[in-house]
Amino acid sequence: MSSENQMQDSLLIRLEKVERENRSLKIGGSIALLGVVGALFLGLSAPPSKTLDAELFIVRDAQGKARMILAVGDEGPALTLLDKDGKLRVNLGVDKEGPALDLFDATESPRAQLMITEDKGPRLNLYDNKGSQVSLRP
Repeated sequence: MSSENQMQDSLLIRLEKVERENRSLKIGGSIALLGVVGALFLGLSAPPSKTLDAELFIVRDAQGKARMILAVGDEGPALTLLDKDGKLRVNLGVDKEGPALDLFDATESPRAQLMITEDKGPRLNLYDNKGSQVSLRP
């Protein structure tokens, strides 16, 4: 009988080991299934928006200096271009009078301005290095 008891004990030990392994496989399989389902749900999420909303954009060069500013202020939208020293060189904007393009020299003095206004029409203003203005109108 003792060999029969030993056989039963051996079978019980083996059965318990198989049950533990089965339980581990069930837990691992459940976790893997949850991971796959989660990945599928991430893939089904809405595509990224192709629209970016902001009131101010500053584009910087490799050294971190601002080189371009796109903004909307109280007067309207404007695009400002700066040189490598951070000085204002070009400004393109639209305000209540109409669109305007301003060009500046290295000292940030205005040198040329092209604008179109509702009441005065197109105008080109040129400035000398002393700031004297000569306006051209068609």
